[in-house]
Amino acid sequence: MKFNQAFALTALAASANGYELLRDYAKGFRIGAATNTIHYSNSNYIEAMKSFNYMVAENGCKFVSIQGTKGKFNFNDCDNHLKKAKELGMAFRGHALIWHAMAPQWIEHEDSNTMKQSIINHVTTVLKHYEGKIDAWDVVNEAIDDGSNGNGWKFRNSFLYQKVPDFIDIAFKTAREVSPNTKLFYNDYNTEAIWAKSESVYQFVADMKKRNIPIDGVGLQYHVGINVQPQFNKIDNLISRYCKLGVEVHITELDVSCDDNCNDYDGGEGKQSQVYTNALKACLNNSCCTGFLVWGIGDNDSWRGAENKPLLFDSNYKPKGQYNTILNILKNTPASVLENRAPAENPSFDIEPSSPSVKLDDGWYYIKNTASGKYLSVKDDKGVSGQNVEINSSKRKWKLTNNSDGTVCLTSDLGDLMLDVFGGRGDDGTNIEIYNAHGGDAQKFIIRKTSENNVYVISTKVSDGYKVLDIEKEGKTDGSNICQWENGERGNQTWTFELVSGTGSQNNNNQSSSNQVACWSTGLGYNCCKSCVDVAYIDNDGKWGVENNKWCGIPSNCNTNNNASSCKGAQGYPCCQFSCDVYSTDSDGKWSVENNNWCLIDNSKC
Repeated sequence: MKFNQAFALTALAASANGYELLRDYAKGFRIGAATNTIHYSNSNYIEAMKSFNYMVAENGCKFVSIQGTKGKFNFNDCDNHLKKAKELGMAFRGHALIWHAMAPQWIEHEDSNTMKQSIINHVTTVLKHYEGKIDAWDVVNEAIDDGSNGNGWKFRNSFLYQKVPDFIDIAFKTAREVSPNTKLFYNDYNTEAIWAKSESVYQFVADMKKRNIPIDGVGLQYHVGINVQPQFNKIDNLISRYCKLGVEVHITELDVSCDDNCNDYDGGEGKQSQVYTNALKACLNNSCCTGFLVWGIGDNDSWRGAENKPLLFDSNYKPKGQYNTILNILKNTPASVLENRAPAENPSFDIEPSSPSVKLDDGWYYIKNTASGKYLSVKDDKGVSGQNVEINSSKRKWKLTNNSDGTVCLTSDLGDLMLDVFGGRGDDGTNIEIYNAHGGDAQKFIIRKTSENNVYVISTKVSDGYKVLDIEKEGKTDGSNICQWENGERGNQTWTFELVSGTGSQNNNNQSSSNQVACWSTGLGYNCCKSCVDVAYIDNDGKWGVENNKWCGIPSNCNTNNNASSCKGAQGYPCCQFSCDVYSTDSDGKWSVENNNWCLIDNSKC
């Protein structure tokens, strides 16, 4: 089914408060925010709303708001939202028809048959009331269990699922029958390519498509923070996979907590802007991503608290650095990209795990964490069964042995002792130790690829491969503890394997093992240059070059021409070779994006 993306917009000048409006540069792309009628009397709130061309009601259109009493439908709050959207020339998004957490109490006490009919009646009545007025609805919200590990999915054990196990199919089928021209979305959180649940929701949506359940789109809520955020290439790849399914994607509830950066010199805005940049650019990079919404107007209105500064406007409704970041991206995006948005017409169903395992050759390795630069080690270097595993600046060797089931065992150089998950438990936070070698499931691990070449996560078999070695509390100092935690491919979970000289070879990207060991850049997640290319720039880590449009570390034994400018890279990121477009500014300088990666702007060129 194809839908028309066009919608009428009322021409508006710049805000009365003096800032440029996002909508004036969004063209055909829908960029919006959640609003609440309790703030409509605040003129600054309304001025901030005018920045957007798309609106969703925070609460006013949910089940309990419309049908708090069975059979008595009160559309006042939802209607008032819609009226304000029309007044401001904004399209409107419906949220949410069926959601266990905002359902009225009366439905919880119904028997199965009565509840099924109540679901059908509510979906039917609401969609008929808004026929031709709201063109997209979240039909079902948050129905997949948080414990889904990416190997299939589990439904949340809500009262809806307990009494009407097929309530999702019923709701979507009813919605299509009642309102055939409305786009029908499934909406959920922890779906942003950080948690294993992301893969489970993808597989669930793919299954709906395979079974011809009428679903048109998926909403990625995107409640994240500076410390917990998806990498650009991960979220970009996930949206791309949805495009191939033939569904639209909306980023529906974006907010970014400043976490422990709230007291930075800029209040965390620079780092938050990077998160907003990655989200919007990943969306715009995929034509099926047709909507981008933040969950609120000003920080003081956010469910996450004003102290976390999660939104585009501050508590006085003045635009922040994040707002200007979004504005600049829209300004620099071609109209053809903003206007031509649609899913694939010939869906394909890819439900393979997004992080496949990889086989490394048997041998002795140093295992280095990418974020801390420290090595997997053993507390006090004691070869005792039950001794704690941690990170340390000093190297410890681990013997990697491949097993017939695709797992590996890692034996310490301190004796016949293997890396071991305490008690063979699969829980988050379970400690990692060395223990007398027995080769059971607690001592079996799976090496999985990440989005970076030669960088891996080490998943545990006892968690079915969905939890990985994790430096507790993102520690970076000697003695920081190792536990297992749900895979998010964060820096405290990613590792490189440095082959100990003379012990074997690593089968990786056709590069020789000696090159892998000798080259300093592999520890930062970058390939070693295969040839002695010209020096593009120099930083504290070493000399950098470019091969096949990708950054690589130049081996120390290369004698090459030095074309490096006065620009110095920062935080492991390269200098920009071509771009002068400023997406973010922090203490290191001005930042842009090249090859889907952050780069530091070269002041001598720009």
